[in-house]
Amino acid sequence: MSVWDTLRGSHAAEILSSQVASGEVAHAWVLLGPAGSGKRPAALALAAALECTEQPFTGCGACSACLRVLRRRFPDVHHIVPEGPLIPVDTIREQVIPEASRSPFEGRYKVFVIEEADRMNDSAQNALLKTLEEPQPETVFILISDREEELLDTIRSRCRVLRMEPVDEQTIVDLLTKEGAALETALLAARLSEGDLARARLFSFDTDVIERRRLWMGIARRLASPIDAMDAATEVVNEAKEAAKALEQHQKSEVTELSEALGEGRGTAGARNALAKRHKRELRRAEEQVLAEALGSLASLYRDVLATRAGGEEGVTNLDLISEIRTWAASSVGDSELLRAVERCVEARASLLKNANVALAIEATLVELARLVPAQSRVGAQA
Repeated sequence: MSVWDTLRGSHAAEILSSQVASGEVAHAWVLLGPAGSGKRPAALALAAALECTEQPFTGCGACSACLRVLRRRFPDVHHIVPEGPLIPVDTIREQVIPEASRSPFEGRYKVFVIEEADRMNDSAQNALLKTLEEPQPETVFILISDREEELLDTIRSRCRVLRMEPVDEQTIVDLLTKEGAALETALLAARLSEGDLARARLFSFDTDVIERRRLWMGIARRLASPIDAMDAATEVVNEAKEAAKALEQHQKSEVTELSEALGEGRGTAGARNALAKRHKRELRRAEEQVLAEALGSLASLYRDVLATRAGGEEGVTNLDLISEIRTWAASSVGDSELLRAVERCVEARASLLKNANVALAIEATLVELARLVPAQSRVGAQA
């Protein structure tokens, strides 16, 4: 067992694990690549390998340190995520720089994983620059980005850069079938995940993710009127809230673990406050991720219909819905309406972080979809 097991099939991850195992620990890394390339799992695996107590720099995947890092519960591994559309300069000045100057509490290193690092504005990147230029020997930064061009040259030049690519479809299918997935399930999961092996595993084995997708894919056939759309929007928002509630239960156990590790002595208030702030951000992101799932699933369905009409059925993503997709393709709904429906879903998904009232945003999107591609326009539409 190893912390790198979930990244099998990724050549870049193999290079990263080999470098760390040989003792090549850079003070700062930038993991670059498109969505689905495994940057986040690689960042967690790297952090776990650095903190592992049983197989240092390799990551056994079974010791307490590895398990807590992978569950994001290790006190010396800090996760910095956007607050709304940005990672503001105050986050770097207040949460990163002071903490980076302190010695690790428990682990071998103090690790900072900065997700969507390209969303640091210039002020935030410049504030981080001095720390990167004069790093503490026990501090490691791992920056994750989909958009290399948004990172300052001065930031990239002070980091070891690793470019990652999505895992190819056949490799994902082979790995999932070895892990117990049926071939049909593995192929569907590979298509849905777009090269992200971790997501493919969720589509294969996680019952919550599987059930949510079933709900999402049933929405299009229900959008016969604005009222139907509003009912569906309520269900989507409720699913997002349920996901946040489930996460909240896990967070409570993390608070307990931190209390046991730190005790009630002096100097623990900062760690507790930082954890509370992170939990609040995580709950919002959990809801946003579920809402993004719903919108992404709908967009994929409408894209499949367009592809089928164009004779590209071999590239259909939702293989389990091929019969329904063919029925949609044979309907009278226009290509321009289908294309606009895809665009509307993509736009709504991109704007989730900017919307103060995401419930209204989802409702407005589904109402427009009901207008663009109403359910009754489908040949053989069913209630």
